[in-house]
Amino acid sequence: MTSPKYFINWTTFKKSWEDVTVAHWLKYPNPFSNHVLSEDVVERRVEDGKLCTVRFIVKKQRIPASLMWMVPNRHKACYVKETSVIDPVNQECTITTENLNCRFISLVIETLKYKGVKMCETVMERRTLISSKIDRIQNYTFERYQKNIVNTDKGMMCVLGLLDECQRQGLTGHLA
Repeated sequence: MTSPKYFINWTTFKKSWEDVTVAHWLKYPNPFSNHVLSEDVVERRVEDGKLCTVRFIVKKQRIPASLMWMVPNRHKACYVKETSVIDPVNQECTITTENLNCRFISLVIETLKYKGVKMCETVMERRTLISSKIDRIQNYTFERYQKNIVNTDKGMMCVLGLLDECQRQGLTGHLA
């Protein structure tokens, strides 16, 4: 079995923690996420003053044609579980996503941690584990993931821009 690969990076948003957290919830759809088919909140509760949410996201499966023979028809879409904990007191938001199907091919677990560091600055730490029993598949998944992060961040910036525009036009109240 191959050793898992890890991807770690940080992004600083020149936006408040509240705005970045709201943008995360509104990030689908955006022009950079046309592979996302649906999302649905399946559980939400408040625990110790923190908002805990589980939602399921359905995405188009992006498996190379050469590997499609390995994938049963019921796995033609990718099902993702997203678990989040929002801590408004400490201005922290932790979101973990993992694929629920095709784990026999590859497992991807991504954890995002948003932390308010200044009045209008939020740091996001991204830690991702990519694992597969087949080295070639693991390398392919890792390389594709690294390339896709650019669009993921562009999508987040797009949503943040839309929130700014809505605020300028008075279409929303203050998000804080």
